[in-house]
Amino acid sequence: MKSPRSIDIATAFDLTLPTIEADLALDEALLIAADERGAGASLRFWEAREVAVVLGATGKLLEDVDVNACRADCVTIARRSSGGGTVVVGPGALNVSLVLASNAAPGLGAVDRAQAFVLERIAQALRTLGVAAEVRGHGDVTINGRKCAGSAQRRLRDYFLVHATVLYGFPLSLISRYTTLPRRQPAYRAGRSHADFVVNLERSRDELVRAIGRAWCETSEWAPSSIPEDLVSHLVETKFGTKEWVERL
Repeated sequence: MKSPRSIDIATAFDLTLPTIEADLALDEALLIAADERGAGASLRFWEAREVAVVLGATGKLLEDVDVNACRADCVTIARRSSGGGTVVVGPGALNVSLVLASNAAPGLGAVDRAQAFVLERIAQALRTLGVAAEVRGHGDVTINGRKCAGSAQRRLRDYFLVHATVLYGFPLSLISRYTTLPRRQPAYRAGRSHADFVVNLERSRDELVRAIGRAWCETSEWAPSSIPEDLVSHLVETKFGTKEWVERL
């Protein structure tokens, strides 16, 4: 495995767009731009401006989400293009989106190997903050056996996207209000409820961004070299912003 400093990240930045649909579209656009336009690897931090429920690509709306509760509270339901389970995001949940080449390190052509590679580096970054972070289950980062971050992956020909949601100041009761227990659970969860299973990290957003950023990039001043705005607009209009996409399956 290459050293933590040897991954070439073309652009790293902290940017949240006005809507959850646009944020999900930008993650996808960065992957497409890397795979099809030569944009290269990227690291993005973002944090949804409002609480939203986000299904995985194969999630089942009526089974995974309490739609009535979301409607009562005017909470947006969206769907990302990667796999994984349903999550609740918003202020206090830091999203880390990493686009890497499949040949950036040995073994990254395999889904599970790529997931472990990215998450272990995130966990390692958390450990520099004094957090006893471990990677467990199907793509979780945990502390003391409780989940503080989940992740999902999307792959194209030569690049893949892993995005993780790191809880640091999120109202955890909202997870139980808006989502059901996942149909697929890791063994270490042992049937625990959301309330007994998830936990916030006791670290600030700035600490998390700095630590995770240092795990991938040397630069201290980040800015996107270019945002594929045309792709973002197209993806919101034709995919992420459509009822057909959100309510599919």
